[in-house]
Formats: sequence, structure tokens, C-alpha cells
Amino acid sequence: MKFIIASDSFKGSLSSNQVNNIIESKVKEIFPKSFCEKMLIADGGEGTLEAIYGESGNGYDKIVIDTVNPLGKKIDGYYLRKGNIAVIEMAQASGLTLIDEKEKNPMITTSFGTGIFIKHAIENGCTKIYIGIGGSATNDGGIGAMIALGYRFLDSEGNELSGIGENLEKIATIDDTFAIKEISEVETIVMCDVTNTLTGEKGATYVYGPQKGGTEEKLEKLEKGMISYRKILEEYLGHSIEEIEGLGAAGGLGAALYGFLNGKMQSGIDVLLELNNFEEKLDSTDIVITGEGKTDYQSACGKVIYGIARKCKKYNVPVLVISGSLGEEINQLYSMGVSGMEASVCNIISLNNAMDNAEKYLCYAVERVLRVLKTGMELVQNEKI
Repeated sequence: MKFIIASDSFKGSLSSNQVNNIIESKVKEIFPKSFCEKMLIADGGEGTLEAIYGESGNGYDKIVIDTVNPLGKKIDGYYLRKGNIAVIEMAQASGLTLIDEKEKNPMITTSFGTGIFIKHAIENGCTKIYIGIGGSATNDGGIGAMIALGYRFLDSEGNELSGIGENLEKIATIDDTFAIKEISEVETIVMCDVTNTLTGEKGATYVYGPQKGGTEEKLEKLEKGMISYRKILEEYLGHSIEEIEGLGAAGGLGAALYGFLNGKMQSGIDVLLELNNFEEKLDSTDIVITGEGKTDYQSACGKVIYGIARKCKKYNVPVLVISGSLGEEINQLYSMGVSGMEASVCNIISLNNAMDNAEKYLCYAVERVLRVLKTGMELVQNEKI
């Protein structure tokens, strides 16, 4: 019997790899003759490249280059390449984890380093680029990345502006004279699971700015700048982008990729499954086990569980969900392809207890699920059902 084990992380306690390993160990214990294939899960943020590369590389090469972090300091980073396909993770260059807490400041952070990755991939023959844009430290509207590609953002006096958040309100003109010409030949797919618009109460600045170091005063200034930038970008494109969902992702990088690279937004989990040839693997798979920190009504709205279950339903492969906890309105997942669900914690305990002992409780839950599965198989074998 073949299992695919593909769990998301249990945020704050167990990584995707740790969860997968725990599940695999229990599967081997209960079903010693089984074969397990593990798949790391990420949604476009930090860990996306690791999830795609896996243990064997999946045919991708790691392309290591010099880039810069959100504050412009030189660092090493990498992207993945297979033939003419490149996979870039914004968090490798412009991620929140690359700077200290005291350094967080969306007024001065830049996505320039992400642009360096994109430029390198294009100039080295990549014509299809996947970009994961989660976990950013920036709120620069993506102008930093676009400057790396040769675009210039000028103020009212024609002076060239650097790609940082505080310069958004100074932009008067977009100049594409020196943009690398190959951009028009590149297909850009943006791994994005958020629906935030570029501006407004649910836009890039007010929703994600606080975690990037934005104070009330800074957020007000950044939002004013983002609105001004949006209007300049709309003038450049010739149409409104105010209501387009997803453009507020990654501090507005979503808008820049859409506007300058004709980027198409796709669900992060859908792209990950595609790049890992998930559907092909389902042909020879008997059961898929997945999970996440908390499964609730949001899990039915394009997140990891939904993405995996939808693919499995297509191939009539049962899906078992083992998560840290189960919330409300999860029954709708059954109609989407989930066969059964279980929570790690089955009694009332404190959150700290659950987090501190996450591995132990997950082991118990996996064993409960697998023993029920084994009982069902024995009933079928004995023609009892």
C-alpha cells in the first residue's frame, strides 16, 4: 500500500518536515509493508523552494547568486531552475526573517533583491517564472524589484527614486526605456493565496504593514503613497486596478508583477502540487495523509487541505486529515474529497501544553487514525462489510 504524506506545518510547533516524519514513522509501525512518499508543503512564502526541491531535487538545479536583503545588504540566495523554468522565492531576498526585529521598517525596506533573482533568471534564458511572494518585509509596491529589471520611477523634477516605501508618494512618472527587453517574452505566475487589494482598509499597508514594523504614523504615510502609486500605475497601464484581488500581496509586489510582467495570480498550493507532479503520483497512490495547525472553515477556501483534497477527489484517492485542532464548519470538506479528519488534541488542555507537546499528541492522533484504517481494511478482507 502506498501513502503520500503531505502535511503543512503546525505553525509555532512543528515544521512540515517534522509532521511528515512523525506520520511516516507511525505508518511504518502500523503498516510495515507500506511505501511512503513524503512531500513538503509551503504556500509561496519561506520554505517554498525547499518544498519543491525536496530530498532528490525533482530535476531542479539550485542557482546560487549574489543579491541583497530588504535593507540592501549583500547576501547569497538561490532560486530553482529546470530547463526554461525558474522558481523564485521572495523570502530568499526580501523576507521578514532576514532582518532583526529592531530593523523592521516598511518605509526603507526594498524588494530590489527579489528583482535581482528575476533579472538573472530572464537573462539566462528562463521564459516561465514562478514567484512565491509570501513572508515579505517590504511595503514598496514592488518598485524595488522593478528597478532591478531596469524600470525607473521618477519624481516631478525627473529625478530617479530608489525602491523603498517612503518614495511611493514621490513617484510622478514611470520610465520603461531601460527595462530589459526579454520581459515581454516571459510568462510569470505569482504564487499567491491572499485576496488583499493594493490599497484600502484590506490593502497591503494596513493589513500587513504592522508586522513589518509600521507604526500608525508610518502606515498613514505609506497608504497615502500607495494610493498615489496606484494611480500612476493605472495611468501607465490604461485601466483601473483598484479592485483587483491579490495585488496587495507582499507589500504590493503583486501589483508590480501584474502591471509590469503581466503576472497571473495562482493559488500557492496549486502551483506547488503542479511543480511536484502531484497528480501523476496519485496514479499509484492508495491513501493521502495531510494536515495543518488548525483545520476550520478557511481550509475550504483555497488553502492546503482544499487544494490536496480537490486533486485526490479527481483520482478517487481517499484523503485523511490529521491537524493540530479542528474548528467550525469543517463538514463541507467531506464533499470536497476529504474522507476523514482527526485532531491531535482530543481533550481540553491549554494552548501552551498543546504547543509544547505537539509531537507527542500528533503521534497519538496518527496512531488512532491508522488503527481505525487498519480495522476497516480487516473488515473488508473478512467480507464483513
